[in-house]
Amino acid sequence: MRRVKRIGVVLASVALLVLGGAAGWFGSREIQDAETVTDTTTVTRTATVAASDPGLPAAVVKTRDALLAAAESRDYAALRALVPTTGFEYTFGSPVPGGAIAYWQDLERTTGQRPLDALAKVLRMPYTLSRGLYVWPFAYSVASIDDLTAHERELLAPLGPLESVFVEGTGYLGWRAGIRPDGTWVFFVAGD
Repeated sequence: MRRVKRIGVVLASVALLVLGGAAGWFGSREIQDAETVTDTTTVTRTATVAASDPGLPAAVVKTRDALLAAAESRDYAALRALVPTTGFEYTFGSPVPGGAIAYWQDLERTTGQRPLDALAKVLRMPYTLSRGLYVWPFAYSVASIDDLTAHERELLAPLGPLESVFVEGTGYLGWRAGIRPDGTWVFFVAGD
């Protein structure tokens, strides 16, 4: 009887192995032809950041940004700190007692001109590189109104009628600002 039990156990073991192998074979056939699908979700976030103007040296960007901040806040004290003590052009006439700041304040009082508003406007426009200086606005290097594209005319619109800032045969004579590559502010002047 022991022998019969052993044969029964062996047969049962063989049957389990056969059944397990068959089940494994059928199971592998089920997944062999299965298609794997992966769903991927992509999220795009866009952030607008202020970047320095391409092509401008860091020192020029720093000066331009400081000038623009002072002009927009109408902070003459901050602007005074940016005016070089020598070699700065602010008028085509004789120097004014008190320098550039006194001259611009006098223009506001006596003529109604707003030099700081003009400075902010031109510094928000594209620049040009002229004789080694970065100059705002780009129109500084344009010889005639006729040379302006429709887009350039649109960019210059905040300065008023183009006929008021261009002189035929001379070019752009409106308010303009120049900065050396080392960041030195060298002029802010209008006229000829």
